[in-house]
Amino acid sequence: MHHAPIGKYMYIVCFFDLPTQTKKERKRYTIFRRKLMQAGFVMMQYSVYIAQVRGTHQVQDRIDKVKSFSPKNGEVRLLTITDRQFDRMEMIVNYEYSKSDESLKYGCQTIIEF
Repeated sequence: MHHAPIGKYMYIVCFFDLPTQTKKERKRYTIFRRKLMQAGFVMMQYSVYIAQVRGTHQVQDRIDKVKSFSPKNGEVRLLTITDRQFDRMEMIVNYEYSKSDESLKYGCQTIIEF
């Protein structure tokens, strides 16, 4: 297995799909999101959070931390990508035309920088 150098920036993308039908499930969902943010993740889009880490040792530490507080129900997936792979991400954000907002006539591209 190839490991990135200690100082190389990497990203951990966390995708999750947790049940939210009952009050108890919604509470678990909220606690999970809060702990995810406390662990250094920021929301990229709904149910997709991302954390920037430096080196493979931090990757494994962060993954272990997320595993420690992941709920038993639902799915949590973690994907590690390099800084270069992250930079190649293409994002297409489309907005429907709205007569009340002329600025949203056409799709636009949005760039998120960390």
